[in-house]
Amino acid sequence: MSVVAHITKNTVAKREVVNKDVMEAVKDVAMELLKVWNPAASDFIILRDFYSVSYPAPLSRELLEKVRKYSPKRIENRVEVTLPVFEIVHGAQWAGDSLSVGDAVVVFPLIDDATTEEVLRGVVQNLAGQEEGEELE
Repeated sequence: MSVVAHITKNTVAKREVVNKDVMEAVKDVAMELLKVWNPAASDFIILRDFYSVSYPAPLSRELLEKVRKYSPKRIENRVEVTLPVFEIVHGAQWAGDSLSVGDAVVVFPLIDDATTEEVLRGVVQNLAGQEEGEELE
C-alpha cells in the first residue's frame, strides 16, 4: 500500500491510498502525469529521497510487518526506519538557483496515519524551503 499526495502551492490538496507497492505506484503516477504535463510551461522532475522515521520500541507485530523491508534499526529505546519518498514535480520553474514548485505529487509507503502526516509535513517544508533559495540536496 502506498500514499499518493498531490501538493499545490505548499499545501496538500488531495491524498489517497493505493493498493500498490511504492515502486509500482510511483511509475504509474508518473506515467499519468506525463500525459497532461505541458513541457513548454514547466520542468518534469522525479526525485527519490529517503525520510527517517522513529518509533518507540518494541514495535507491535503489525507495525513490524509494515516496516520490515525498510531495514529497521534499534537505537536505544527506539526503532528507526528509512522510507523511500518520491517527489514528482510537474509544475515548477527555475528562478536563478531556486526552484519554485507549483504542483507536485509525493508517493511513499503507507505505514500509519501518524507517519503519513510526518512525511507530508517534511516534504511540504522541503518544497517551501527550495522556493526560499535553499540549495537542493
